[in-house]
Amino acid sequence: MASNYIRFDWTMKRLLRNKANFAVLEGFLTTLLGESILIQKLLESESN
Repeated sequence: MASNYIRFDWTMKRLLRNKANFAVLEGFLTTLLGESILIQKLLESESN
């Protein structure tokens, strides 16, 4: 029987492919850490 669950890491990678969705990441981190998180700058993966 195949599993129909969606893995969290797959979901976040899929969601965060579009830079417009980083507000979702801010909200998630704010809720998880209990303090306000604001993403100020995005780094391109090639330059890291």
